[in-house]
Amino acid sequence: MKPASRVIAKALPQSGGTYRAQFALPGLIPEYVRNPDGTVFETESQVTAREAACVALVGLLESRVVDPRRAGGYRRMSAANLGSVLAEIDITPTYFAELIGVPQARIIKWLDGEQDIPHYVWPFTELLKASDQNFKIAEKIAKDAQEEGA
Repeated sequence: MKPASRVIAKALPQSGGTYRAQFALPGLIPEYVRNPDGTVFETESQVTAREAACVALVGLLESRVVDPRRAGGYRRMSAANLGSVLAEIDITPTYFAELIGVPQARIIKWLDGEQDIPHYVWPFTELLKASDQNFKIAEKIAKDAQEEGA
């Protein structure tokens, strides 16, 4: 079975006039609601099966755990560090946003400490600091990637 492309909470008709409750979040493989003993939940009521799927979906949403590790196991760049690097390479937050393809507002949130800075920003800034050639390559890539008229 392939991953769901949308939220699923539905009653699936079975032979014999029963229904199974199926649920999934986008990107996850759809599952059947199970009884406490691990068997698949079946009912004669379509409404009951749909309700069971909805309850299971809510349980799945409430149990989503955010990875507590920083940047998937990496230490993140600090706001102060990003600010000093931008000053060191003499680049404005606006131009930096253009180079990495994010809105300027996001860079400001990173600099204000409002949002965590993604890991990729650290190696990218180190590459920019390392040589003028890297900076020119980044500028060319950003320019080539921009839409016409942007």
